[in-house]
Amino acid sequence: MIWNAVKQLVPRPLKRSVKRAVHATLDSARYHCSKGKPDSGRGSSRHIIFVCKGNICRSAFAEYYLRRELSDETFLIESCGLDVDQGFVSPPEAIRVATEFELDLVPHRSKGLAACDLQHADLILPMEYRQYQRLTALLPGMQSRIILMRDFAPWPDRLFCNIDDPYGSDDQEFRRCFKRLQRSLDGLKNHLEIPGSQHS
Repeated sequence: MIWNAVKQLVPRPLKRSVKRAVHATLDSARYHCSKGKPDSGRGSSRHIIFVCKGNICRSAFAEYYLRRELSDETFLIESCGLDVDQGFVSPPEAIRVATEFELDLVPHRSKGLAACDLQHADLILPMEYRQYQRLTALLPGMQSRIILMRDFAPWPDRLFCNIDDPYGSDDQEFRRCFKRLQRSLDGLKNHLEIPGSQHS
């Protein structure tokens, strides 16, 4: 009874932050213990698919950001969602904050897994450990091509493996998420072999 009363006094945002921190720590430990060695050597990844829950926030931002950054037309960059009703638009918060990164998400429409050629992808990049688990179960034999997006972030940012879903949150949470994605995407870009790039 007393514990329940105490829990009622804790602000919801704080409870959410603590819950996410616990999940992030446990998920990161599980992920780093379970992941296989990637077979996507530097420069060999040309077909890249970003995956999140609904394909309206995180994977959509990642797709549009990397497409803009890579001018080489030999790259095929897509995104899709694990739990998707086709054709949904990005929420106003995502569209608004994406403009701060000079991205226009207005044309984006959500797609499900079936809309992307996962079997022939070089890299499949989910946002959370639970998504990683679902994809490795759905795609047996492809574990080495499935890597969490945050693996490409600089140290110590990649110490934790999840990029949490900002859906339903305010602009500040979307900004935090997109900045985390930006750091990871810049790391991915440096990993890829891009003609004319000083990183290739």
